[in-house]
Amino acid sequence: MIDGIKSWHAKTDLEIQNFNYNGLRLTRNLHDGYSIDGSFHKFDNDGLHNANDYFLSDFKNTLNKLFDDIALNPDITMINGFEFGVNIKLPTNPNNALQRLILHKNNIGATKINYKEFGYKNYSFKIYNKSALTNIEPYHSGNILRVEVKVNKMRYIRLQGVYCKVLSDLLDVTVWERLEKILIETISECLIIDLSESEKIQLSDKENIKYLEYINPLFWTNLHENRKKYSRERERCNKFLNLHSSSTLKTEIINLIRVKCHELRDEKQANEILKKWDKITVYESANNKPKWDNITVFENEKNIQEWDNITIKMNSDFVPTVTTETDDLKYCKGCGNIIPNARKGQFYCSANIVGYKEAHKCRNNNSNPRNNTKKSIKRILSIPLLFDLSEIIAPNKRMYL
Repeated sequence: MIDGIKSWHAKTDLEIQNFNYNGLRLTRNLHDGYSIDGSFHKFDNDGLHNANDYFLSDFKNTLNKLFDDIALNPDITMINGFEFGVNIKLPTNPNNALQRLILHKNNIGATKINYKEFGYKNYSFKIYNKSALTNIEPYHSGNILRVEVKVNKMRYIRLQGVYCKVLSDLLDVTVWERLEKILIETISECLIIDLSESEKIQLSDKENIKYLEYINPLFWTNLHENRKKYSRERERCNKFLNLHSSSTLKTEIINLIRVKCHELRDEKQANEILKKWDKITVYESANNKPKWDNITVFENEKNIQEWDNITIKMNSDFVPTVTTETDDLKYCKGCGNIIPNARKGQFYCSANIVGYKEAHKCRNNNSNPRNNTKKSIKRILSIPLLFDLSEIIAPNKRMYL
């Protein structure tokens, strides 16, 4: 299900500029972290292919391996985009299905050999002949169709009801269930025209002309400027298919996606795999010290038992070290919590850490009382009176004058 990933600022224990790791490309950025781009699915196959099934348990094992090998911690690795999809096995060559897929929504897409892609601002829908694009057996001769959605901006996935900020969020079974629903909805939005040879023969000349128009993407492109005409023609096309086509191709693809997604969610097996990022471990910053420092920092003695046995490997410049010296810490003016790695001039929690909604709330908690008081005072003072009201305003509110 989960395939490609993009992260713009990940922490690892690597000490090189660029690293190509079995299908994952890591590039050091200007913030002493790494940008990651590539396929977890291919990584699981040593960078060779992603034609087989990739289960929830496989994804969890992948995260464990990345943590072991390069200290990539899923709990603190932000997601900036990802791909998800399934490989389904058709009874015939997948190109037959691709040829019958005319539109996604009102988009004719881009067509290559064995491949179609429908691009949008925040995401793209890709469907292609996976068997034709891999030389590895038994997948090359397996009639495998790949159905995939690429999330370019996380706004798209949030609007679909999927909430994931860090890699470990993608281990949630409910997220996988929602991704399945998105794949099914995406196929449902496609115009698939599939008439058998016997059904084509039975068409009248007039009906045959309409059929040739409907299977021509340019016909639909020319209707884009007139929304009413386009909608009317799509409705006529649906009636035409209901009357002349007995194909169940779209339903079959949807059912295969549903069955495959259910199979890939092997929750029981995934739960039996222990996470390896359950302890906090920090790096030593000095060059002459060992790479790992197995010291867990506690705020005070009463937290020692709560934090005992926690073993997440984290970079010390990413995770704030708790200390009794409060002068080095910055607190959010809105919620009062410590701001991790606060920048110069930062007064509120970062949206990259707590999310846009919570960060916005922090700013409102600080600014709303002040702004509301100002408005109230200005409204009162705007009323013309014989005496000055400013003297009777409470001192704690007079400061806003």
